[in-house]
Amino acid sequence: MAEETKVEEKVEEKTEATAAPAEETKAEEVKPNPLQRTIELTISRKELDARVAKALREKAKKAKFHGFRPGHAPAAMVRAAYGQEIQFDAINALVSAAFVEKVQEGKYHVSGYPDIAPTEGAPENEDTMSFTATFEVFPDVEVPDMKDASVTEYECELTDADVEKTLDVMRKQRATFEKADKTAADGDRVIVDFKGTLDGVAFEGGTAKDYAFALGQGRMLPEFENAIRGMKAGETKTFNLTFPENYPAKNLAGKEVQFEVTLKEVDEEILPALDDKFAKDLGVNDGIDKLKADVKENLQREVTARLEARTKQSAMNALLSVAKFPVPHAAVEEQREALVHDAIENMKAQGINLPNDSIPANAMLDQAEQRVRLGLQISAIVEKEKITSTDEQIKALADNIAKSYEDPKEVVDWYLNNPQHKAELAAVVVENNVVAWILKNAQVKKEPISFENLMGRGQQA
Repeated sequence: MAEETKVEEKVEEKTEATAAPAEETKAEEVKPNPLQRTIELTISRKELDARVAKALREKAKKAKFHGFRPGHAPAAMVRAAYGQEIQFDAINALVSAAFVEKVQEGKYHVSGYPDIAPTEGAPENEDTMSFTATFEVFPDVEVPDMKDASVTEYECELTDADVEKTLDVMRKQRATFEKADKTAADGDRVIVDFKGTLDGVAFEGGTAKDYAFALGQGRMLPEFENAIRGMKAGETKTFNLTFPENYPAKNLAGKEVQFEVTLKEVDEEILPALDDKFAKDLGVNDGIDKLKADVKENLQREVTARLEARTKQSAMNALLSVAKFPVPHAAVEEQREALVHDAIENMKAQGINLPNDSIPANAMLDQAEQRVRLGLQISAIVEKEKITSTDEQIKALADNIAKSYEDPKEVVDWYLNNPQHKAELAAVVVENNVVAWILKNAQVKKEPISFENLMGRGQQA
C-alpha cells in the first residue's frame, strides 16, 4: 500500500530529526494549523517479536552465506545479517496498521500522509512501543450563503454583420495578389529594397532586397509603413525613423536612424468571390447559402461556449469569495506540484526544456490553494444539495460537442458507449449544474459584450 510506504519513510526519518533542537523563531509567528491532528499509537512488543521471528525463519530458508548450503546457515548469522532490516519492516507494518485502525475509529478524513515518530518522553514499557502520528484532515465544508455574492452573466447577440465579417476574414485568408500599377495602400503586398543607417553607417538587420510584406498588418514599424503608403513602383524615398525605447535590439532602441527605400512592386489583393465556388473550395458542396448557414451555426456555438466560460469563471470567483475555510497544506502542495509539472511539460512541448527545480517552490502556490478550496467547496455543494447529472443532460452535451464533427453520431456513440468518456461528460454536467445553482442563489447582473471583444484574437485572420 502507498500509505504504508509513506508511513515507513516517516518512521525511518524520525529518530535523528527529533534529536535536533527546534530553532527559535522571532521574526515570524507560526500560526497553529486548525486542520492538524495528533493521535497516539501503540504496538505490542510480543507481536513484534513474533513477526520478526517468523520473518527470520522465512529468510533463513533462502539465505546464502559463504561456506553454507542455502537454508543451512546458523540462525545467529541470519539474524546478524538481516535482523535490523526485518525488525524495521515489522515495526512499520504494525504502526501502519495501528494508524489505519485509529483513523477508522476516529472517522478522520486524512489529507496527505502522516508524520509518525516514536513518542518523545514516553516511559519504557516492556510490553508495548509508543508512537505519535501527526497529520492533517480535510475541513468540514458547509454550503455557503451566496445571497451577497455577485456574479456577472455575460450576453452577446450574434448579428448578420458579425457573420459577414467572419466570411470576409475567410476570404482574406484565401486571397491572391496581382501586380498593379497603383500607389501602395493598406491591403496591398509590396516588394521593397531598403537600407538603414545609424550615423551614416549601415546597421545589422537594416538592409534587405526584394523584401515582401502586406501593408497595414503591422509587420513593420508604423513609421516605415507610413513612408511607403502612397509610393509607386520605381520610386525611392529617404526618411528618418526613431526606434521605440523597448526595441529588442539594444543598440537601436530609442535611436534615430535613416532609411532609403525603393518600392519595386505593388501587388493588389484579390479576394475570391463569395459564391458557390468559394463554398465548394471550403468543402461545402451545397452552395454559398449553406456555407453562410454553417458559419453562422458554428459562430453561434462558439459564442455560446465563450459566454458560458466567462459566466462560469465569474461564478467560480464568487464562490471563492465566500469559501472561508482553511485548506490542508498537504493537498495544496500536491496541487502545486501538479501545476508546476504541467507548466514544465507545456514548455517542453514548445521546445523549452527546463529542469524540474527551475521553478521556485512558492510558484503557483496561490493558484493551487484556490483550486483546492474551490474543489472542496464544489464537492460540499454537490453532496449537500444533491446535485447530479442526468442521462438526458449527458446526451445533450455529447450532441453539442458532436455538432462540429463530420459524423456526429459516431462521436456521440464514442462518448456514451465508453464508461470513462461518459463519466467525463457527467463531471462536466455536474459542474455546469453547480454554476446554475450559484446563479440561482447569488446576486446576478447581466452584462452585454460585443462580438469582437468576446472573440478576441480568435476573430482575427
